[in-house]
Amino acid sequence: MLSRYKLFSLMILFMSALVLSGCENYAERTHESWVTPEPGAVFDDSTIYARITYAIQSDADLQGADIELKVDNGDILLTGTVLNRDQITRVNMHSWTADGVKNVDNQLAVR
Repeated sequence: MLSRYKLFSLMILFMSALVLSGCENYAERTHESWVTPEPGAVFDDSTIYARITYAIQSDADLQGADIELKVDNGDILLTGTVLNRDQITRVNMHSWTADGVKNVDNQLAVR
């Protein structure tokens, strides 16, 4: 025979499943004011490359760094050498702040 605790737990579980099965809210998607949202802005790789390159080249704190940048479908690959850890941080910051960046693989090394 089931103990009161187990019986109570099963009842709670059953009631939760029953309540949650009807939780999807269709009202927001069926109201006449609802429209499919516009897709977000799309940034091509050449635009991302140009923005990051400009940011890196115009940063006076990155002088002396030898950085190679590759962009593939919003994914950034950073290779090369820098003078110190601060420069790695700055390059990483410039990469992430460019619109359209999805991922940054920072493989920069300190000389």
